[in-house]
Amino acid sequence: MRPSTPIPAYRLIELNEFRKKKWPGHEFQRFLCIWLRSEHKLSTSEIARTLGLNVNTVRFTQKDFIDNGLSALTEMKRGGRKRCLMSLEDEASFLSHYEKKAVDGEVVVINEIKAALEEYLGCPIHKTTVYRILYRHGWRKLVPRPSHPKRNEQEGYCFKKGALRKG
Repeated sequence: MRPSTPIPAYRLIELNEFRKKKWPGHEFQRFLCIWLRSEHKLSTSEIARTLGLNVNTVRFTQKDFIDNGLSALTEMKRGGRKRCLMSLEDEASFLSHYEKKAVDGEVVVINEIKAALEEYLGCPIHKTTVYRILYRHGWRKLVPRPSHPKRNEQEGYCFKKGALRKG
């Protein structure tokens, strides 16, 4: 097993000051990743097992703390829309034109939205991208029901041509 990178003394002082504050859950878990290592000399695998985290998460948190200090505990750096084509506000403003059409009773077709979006972005996109944008903004496909929800099956049978005739 490789040896652990030592935590500098000034970082341990920062950690003790931080320990006196109140913090949300993810910050507490990150704090424990460092504190269990510095105070109780636990290995990364033991810390991961104790906190219910992945070993790599514990290592990344410890390394980030050594490099950047307390910002590693308070700032969430992962996740987000890193490969998005447009911001959520831009998507909403783009769809507002089609929303007006839909409210007026016109049929909105995906191919039309896709062509306009490709022209707006200046690059080709896949059709599923358009469906994901629509889903993200609460759009759904409206289809007429096959039958009325309050219909009466027996009355419908009696209404049929020749149903009342006696044979």
